[in-house]
Amino acid sequence: MSKYPLRPFIQPVILRRLSDKPKLSNKPSNTPRPPKDPPDEGYQPTSVDHEGIDVAPFVRPSSFRQFSGPDEKLGPGAGKALPYKNSSYFGYHRFSFMELMVTTVELRDERRLDGGLQAAIEADEEPEGGEAQLETMKKLEGECDAILANQAKKAEEAKASAKEEKCLQAMSDEELKEWCKKKEEDIKKKEQEKKEDIKKKEQEKKEDIKKKEQEKKEATCAPKEKNIQDMSDEELKEWCKKKEEDIKKKEQEKKDATCAPKEKNIQDMNDEELKVWCQKKEEDIKKKEQQNKNEETKNCKEKEAAEKPKCETDENKKD
Repeated sequence: MSKYPLRPFIQPVILRRLSDKPKLSNKPSNTPRPPKDPPDEGYQPTSVDHEGIDVAPFVRPSSFRQFSGPDEKLGPGAGKALPYKNSSYFGYHRFSFMELMVTTVELRDERRLDGGLQAAIEADEEPEGGEAQLETMKKLEGECDAILANQAKKAEEAKASAKEEKCLQAMSDEELKEWCKKKEEDIKKKEQEKKEDIKKKEQEKKEDIKKKEQEKKEATCAPKEKNIQDMSDEELKEWCKKKEEDIKKKEQEKKDATCAPKEKNIQDMNDEELKVWCQKKEEDIKKKEQQNKNEETKNCKEKEAAEKPKCETDENKKD
């Protein structure tokens, strides 16, 4: 017998109590409702008004709670530029999980209806070189249209040929001869048209080549004066005279421009030089006055001569 006869009964009870977890209370943990929960009815916001949350366009704004303002603190260190980037976690309410599940189910159904393809949620950004891609797409569309048109023509021709074969079997010998003649004429016309088109294209190409060559010649070697070797003796003399006159004019212009004669300053002149200068100025002034008087007298005489015949004609008429 041991000293503690009740030990086998007490030890399991103690161990059980130590190992058992505390029982949860029967009271609901979410009552009373916290102030961050949405209202009971009529909660249908149109946007999420908070600067720290970026909401995707396919997510309903009702999946987030109401915020006191755009600057409300969401949580410890939560924000776009803060360590905890998942700031939307602090914007959910009790029914957010249900709202998000509904949106995922809707997206899944839309994808199934679209044949397994993901629906276009956001507008795709235009890649670089969009204009070039559009041009290539237009070219491809034009080529596809041409191919389809050719295929349609071939199908129509095949149908028409099948109908003609059926009709040919029912024709008589004379009708067959007439039909053959018409076919030959049509073939000849088509061949003639093709030849004319080819000739026109060749002529256009030749004209374009000639124009380009002419433009190159005009651009590179513009038409200059007649070659000296092809000139006659008289033309050579005239050409030499013109060249000499042009050279003389250019030399005279250079002399006038570089070293034009300037008058001596009046302050640096002597008494004799001043007298000579004053005499020259007086003579120049007198010459100008005399020229002006002569011009005035000429003008007066011309006016009198123009008025006299008019007066004489008037008197003759009176007589």
